[in-house]
Amino acid sequence: MKQVVTLVGVLATLLLQAAPTVANVEAKQRYPWNGLVDITVTLSGTEEECTAAMFPFYVTNKTTRAALPIGSVKAVGAIAGSGNTWTRRFIWNATADVGCAKFGEVELTVGAPVTGGVQLWENGPYWAECNVGASQPEECGYYFWWGDTVGYKRNANDAGWISVKTGASYSFDDYGCPTSFMDNQQLQLAGYIDSAGNLAAKHDAATAHCGVPWRMPTDAEFSALIGNCTLSWTMRNGVYGRLITGKGGYASKSIFLPAAGSGHYSNIGSRESGDYWSSTPDSGHANRAWYLDFSSSTFSRVVYYGRGLGLLVRPVRGFAQ
Repeated sequence: MKQVVTLVGVLATLLLQAAPTVANVEAKQRYPWNGLVDITVTLSGTEEECTAAMFPFYVTNKTTRAALPIGSVKAVGAIAGSGNTWTRRFIWNATADVGCAKFGEVELTVGAPVTGGVQLWENGPYWAECNVGASQPEECGYYFWWGDTVGYKRNANDAGWISVKTGASYSFDDYGCPTSFMDNQQLQLAGYIDSAGNLAAKHDAATAHCGVPWRMPTDAEFSALIGNCTLSWTMRNGVYGRLITGKGGYASKSIFLPAAGSGHYSNIGSRESGDYWSSTPDSGHANRAWYLDFSSSTFSRVVYYGRGLGLLVRPVRGFAQ
């Protein structure tokens, strides 16, 4: 079943799934036109369920029917309503996603709500409980260079890296990394980062492997995690790592980040440290991006190494409001 809302110059389509919690969607262009579209989604469910829900958004070319997840829809404001009826508001930066395309030539598709993940502080994002490529919290998952969406793992002999897609051998190296030595302007011109300065959806490892609305954390979200949580060194099922726990009303919420090293020199597979990419490049160094680095005695955001370094990815969904 489809519910279609026709706008002046843009068509918005809502897909209702087998067990829908979405009752209605409205989308309106800003006047005067500045490239932004306001979207209001009406939900049926409890306040907790509706607050936790996020949505996959897609834009489809009406001629070719090609659909891609879009990265410029942001939640704004607090949830509103009462009982079992609630509304969520979003802003779509249409110009950032479809560029110079005529808005009458595209459809904005809003999929069924996505739940899951752990919120560690009020109005913070929801953090996945496993790394990309892992099925348990203590598993390391796949390693990525910054901007990579393929992912790599150790080969059968633990003697090198192979692509998780093709099985081809690979070596993490700055000179073989396409995003190496690009400044932010070059990254944006090449389509690697969006207008907010973070990795675009098509170059986001979390989005590629987990689907929309999952994405890589920004550097600001790593900073907020450090400021809003307690960070203890512990072991889970024989694996050392950091237990990240909320404070106050969120003290019962936690995630585990395994210490699994990086694809870099002697640190390969180390169980003494952990390194996780953010989606944010370092504006001061053309070859670096911010990442989370920790050990039993440290936990901080750093930019020590280049973008060709193989690091882990922990997905998030939602944005701080």
